[in-house]
Amino acid sequence: MLRLEHVSVAYGKHEALHDVSIDIPAARTTVILGANGAGKTTLLKTIAGLVRAKPGARILFEDKPIENEPPHRIVAAGIALVPEGRRLFGDMTVIDNLKLGSYPERARADEVRQLEKQLTTFPRLAERRNQLAKTMSGGEQQMLAIARALMSEPKFLLLDEPSLGLSPRLIKELFATLRTITKGGQAVVLVEQNAHQSLRLADIVHVLENGRIHSSGTAAEMQKDAAIARAYLGLSTETEAASAAVAPPQKAAQAAAAGGFVNPFARTIAPARDDMRHSPEGDADLTQRGQTMGGFYNPYARAVSNNFAPKKPEAPADEAAAPAHERGDLSGGFANPYARSVEK
Repeated sequence: MLRLEHVSVAYGKHEALHDVSIDIPAARTTVILGANGAGKTTLLKTIAGLVRAKPGARILFEDKPIENEPPHRIVAAGIALVPEGRRLFGDMTVIDNLKLGSYPERARADEVRQLEKQLTTFPRLAERRNQLAKTMSGGEQQMLAIARALMSEPKFLLLDEPSLGLSPRLIKELFATLRTITKGGQAVVLVEQNAHQSLRLADIVHVLENGRIHSSGTAAEMQKDAAIARAYLGLSTETEAASAAVAPPQKAAQAAAAGGFVNPFARTIAPARDDMRHSPEGDADLTQRGQTMGGFYNPYARAVSNNFAPKKPEAPADEAAAPAHERGDLSGGFANPYARSVEK
């Protein structure tokens, strides 16, 4: 069991974590969700001893306080961090990077067995065993960073944004490997922006907001939470779905024309009616101008479409004197008031 009690962390005057208290169970997968800047990375660094909490905080690992322990002793106790950005030794081979992971004394005696275990878990690393780490792809480097942490035989594995910068295919492979690791009973604390993939692995979820724990629960409970579903999963609530179902056809047409999004600042897109095509001055009605622009109009543009102007029985003798809305035919419905006349 890993327990945080009243943990607050500040960088100068900025408080990154405020009075965070959570329990992280062993042999389970705990996911930390939150927006950028919510304090997720700071939370992992504080557990790993890379950042110090304010006085009064307690971090208990197996009922022993570790909040003042140096990072190497925290690793030796059984907590390993895979930092954001991987932090590999680029000029060293895959095998040498892995062997560095078994530095803690309790892991050295089992180095050979652990090495073979990691090469079996990550077959790509077995193929690249003598390759320099810096010459590997991003996905391969991320696998190496995770395998190196596992070489220390941690009881808790902390993962900070493991899918960052990876292609969709590599993300899928990465989470498939993580699923294998978690099924083996490895306790994992995962910070990840890919909420959909994370919740598939999660047993427990904590949501950080502005450095505070906003909510906690199981993955199923978080998916049912309207605020979480909307903010992190892109899902609409049942109420929103019902509201959309009874929305006026006009709004539905707006959304369809804009790929599902509606600009709240756009004017109304109303079907044209003969009795409202023109204002009393004879200009095109502003609502109708918007039709040729998908619901948006430029208030500084001249007449928008020749359909909005009354057809005259005879064309003007002088083409340059033609009304702006007729000259607009040559410019897709817009007339430049500073342009010279254009002869056909």
